[in-house]
Amino acid sequence: MALTLAIDLGTTNLKVGLVNEAGEILFVCSSPLQTISSEPGAAEHDPEELKRILLDMCRQALTDEYKSQVAYIVSSTYQFGLMLLDAQREPLTAMTLLSDIRSQRTFHDFVSDFEDVDIYQKTGCPLISQYVLPRLYYFSKKEPSLFEKVKYFTDSKSFLFEFLTGEWVTDMSTAAATQFYNAHDFQWDEDLLSRINCTPVQFPLAADGTKFLAPLKRELCDALGLQENVQVILGLYDGAALAVGLSGLEPSVGIVNLGTTAMLRVPGNEPALDKNENKRIQAYAYQKGKFLNGGALNNAALPLDWMRKNLFEVDLQNEILLESTNEPPLISLPYLTGERDSKTGPYASGVFFGIRRSHSKIDFARSVLEGVAYSLRYIYDALQENNLHVKEVRMGGGGVNIKVWPQIFADVLGVPVTISTANEMALVGSSMLAFTAGGVFTDLNEASEKMLKKSKRVTPNKAAIKVHDQRYQFFKKLRETLAPLYKEHAELRL
Repeated sequence: MALTLAIDLGTTNLKVGLVNEAGEILFVCSSPLQTISSEPGAAEHDPEELKRILLDMCRQALTDEYKSQVAYIVSSTYQFGLMLLDAQREPLTAMTLLSDIRSQRTFHDFVSDFEDVDIYQKTGCPLISQYVLPRLYYFSKKEPSLFEKVKYFTDSKSFLFEFLTGEWVTDMSTAAATQFYNAHDFQWDEDLLSRINCTPVQFPLAADGTKFLAPLKRELCDALGLQENVQVILGLYDGAALAVGLSGLEPSVGIVNLGTTAMLRVPGNEPALDKNENKRIQAYAYQKGKFLNGGALNNAALPLDWMRKNLFEVDLQNEILLESTNEPPLISLPYLTGERDSKTGPYASGVFFGIRRSHSKIDFARSVLEGVAYSLRYIYDALQENNLHVKEVRMGGGGVNIKVWPQIFADVLGVPVTISTANEMALVGSSMLAFTAGGVFTDLNEASEKMLKKSKRVTPNKAAIKVHDQRYQFFKKLRETLAPLYKEHAELRL
């Protein structure tokens, strides 16, 4: 039976797993990744450290028992990465992460300079500072001497794929989050790039990650003890890989990835653009004519980790977190690193509203868990309002290990939440793509039938739905009322 070596490069951890054709994970290991900061506001990965850790983990996975069975390697990687390269495609910078906020410094000027073009209609990406285009703008304005040295640009997927194969290629789902990949002609948008004196040839080929493959480099075959015919499948971004692993991209099924960040997306055949001026939906192509429509949160487990490290420790498995009282609730806007909608998002920060002397650690933890769920409800409502109906939610990611959280989501969204009984579904999803691209399965439907396992279903509590709906309406009003104050607050600098 053939095996796939699946790589999941996230912003906080790098995972490597061995998956067989039955969807069984035979081996998995994980390593934390250090976030470095070359200057205030920077958040980056060291590319050489990524290579070293990856090879070490692959060697752990590839014991003599498994080496001869590995036929495919596939990767899922994070979006929003950017690394500046010289003429030899050697790094001039490290790889930026979602949490890199330097582009906020020039975002007002960016919006002004691009006000004559509808970026959202072109790319499916609303006007927020985390996308790659505002980051390029930042470097061009704040670091012109560095920017003049740049010949090429790469992202997390093209960096990793080039390391493995020598081919400089990224996948559509990663390209879609740059804010200069045209969602209609599936090309780098020459007009948008020209405004920062860049051209499409400075960026990798954007290919169909479900089909594009290349042989593993000979020197890596030798270093890892693999056969020379091992094929590397390009793969998708990490959220899309999870979507495949949870549902096989089944229509009308909402996919939630609940980790450091979170997403809610629904597969569709066209880019869905929010009619609301807040532009709550992003449309990310993963194939020509195939999109993951929905939204994402910068802040999910991240504010929980911050709270536990900087304020107080609290037991997140305590079922008292599901209880509500008749007292006015403590409400959290858990936006430590801004958010992704065009009005509130770029300037958002964290808020606890309604603090009273009676509130305990549990109340603060509950408010963050609920605040993340209410924030995802904001995206869920946007999907419903734009005729993207969700009949159920399938959830994966490390956040599902907080036992009360899926129930909170079910109660807040008012739909059943299904959790896979298996772990590491992004690795399984990537492996499904690899086996399909390699011809083991005819399509993802067959891969789903053979590889996906039973799931646990969490149903909404009718009484809790009513309570959360009332509180969500207040949460929404609070969030939208604070939107202009967020921007004003962000300008209170010395």
